[in-house]
Amino acid sequence: MGELVKMVDSKNITFFDEQDHLDKEKLLETMSALLHKNGFVKESYIQAIKDREAVFPTGLNTTTFGIAIPHTDSKHVNEATIAVGILKQPVIFQEMGAEEVEVPVRLVFMLAIKEPDKQLETLQSVIALIESEEKMKALVHAESESDVIQLLN
Repeated sequence: MGELVKMVDSKNITFFDEQDHLDKEKLLETMSALLHKNGFVKESYIQAIKDREAVFPTGLNTTTFGIAIPHTDSKHVNEATIAVGILKQPVIFQEMGAEEVEVPVRLVFMLAIKEPDKQLETLQSVIALIESEEKMKALVHAESESDVIQLLN
């Protein structure tokens, strides 16, 4: 889990409230543009993340609420990081491996993985985090970047 925390930069934690009225496309665009603005990804990442999500959905229904783990090819990444999006109102994603199933997502972990051989390891770390109902509930109710970083520690 320590490696995961190193990858989450406080600049990459975004809170979306009731007024944001986001759809999946806008959410992916906003989060990936933040990664680009902070130099973690190339400009091409923004379109690549949307294209990949359209073909390989990343929504997961968990016991607490929906989570999405969008990611794309490492060629669009400058430096490994994870962006965390915390949604007050759910955004609909399609379920991973079952595109016809809609998932109301409240937490988004957008992965920017520089080394392709680290992708599985990073996904496993995120999955381990997701399996903690207590941490997931606390993350959704986090009020600040420092709260999120502390929870991930």
